[in-house]
Amino acid sequence: MFADVLCAVDGTRGSLTAVRQAVALAGAQGCVTLLAVSAATGSGRYRGAAIDPARVNRVLEVASQLAHEAGVRCTRVAEARGAPSKMILQHASDHELLAMGAPTMSWLGGLFTGGVAESVLRSFTAPLLLARPAPKEQPFGRRIVVASDAREGSDLLVELGASLALQLGGGVMLVHAVGVESKARPHKIERQVRTLEATVADAYEVHVEAGAAHSVVAEIAAHGQASLIVMGCRRLDGLRAVGSVTERVIHDGPCSVLVLPPEHARAS
Repeated sequence: MFADVLCAVDGTRGSLTAVRQAVALAGAQGCVTLLAVSAATGSGRYRGAAIDPARVNRVLEVASQLAHEAGVRCTRVAEARGAPSKMILQHASDHELLAMGAPTMSWLGGLFTGGVAESVLRSFTAPLLLARPAPKEQPFGRRIVVASDAREGSDLLVELGASLALQLGGGVMLVHAVGVESKARPHKIERQVRTLEATVADAYEVHVEAGAAHSVVAEIAAHGQASLIVMGCRRLDGLRAVGSVTERVIHDGPCSVLVLPPEHARAS
């Protein structure tokens, strides 16, 4: 599905989880580029490096070992210029997928602190994986939630989720929330169910639930012990972006989230 993956690493637990999941998505025929950014950030007394330059080689070595153990080719890139989020986005433009650790704070906390993941979320143009550990004794990709709002581009999400389930040996939970901002579109959902039937046979479930979309998606993912949520992003601006469904699921969801940017869905 994603033969050419960029994975941003910084030595944290989250970034190493991203490496493991990136190599699973790339597969034996793919390649993962490991990017460590040690560029300085801030100014004056608050000036520091995203990664201590003395640790960069060690961070890349540990990450590359994970790729080698999985039998996936990898290349290593150390970047010492520019802001971390800017460098990650710049390198990501040459790859099919960007993977990195998920934000470690709630969406509300993210409103007041601009971490690297938050900065990337505002401007990413390639599919983006925000990685969290899979539930215990549940391999990555074994249970995949596809969040469909039944709007333009949601068919692509269903196709992607089904293809990933085939690749990773898993099943799909199709979730559609009906609430104030999301009306039921039964014909669209029925068509998406037929897509799942044709792709993964009976390895799927359908959940059409009333409630706030971010809560419905997160709760079903948690209850179903999902290890991956596949969803789209509408790229809202200004106040409308505060607390958006995608943003809240990314920050507060129980597992990894794979997000397609709106321009990617339209182009496909």
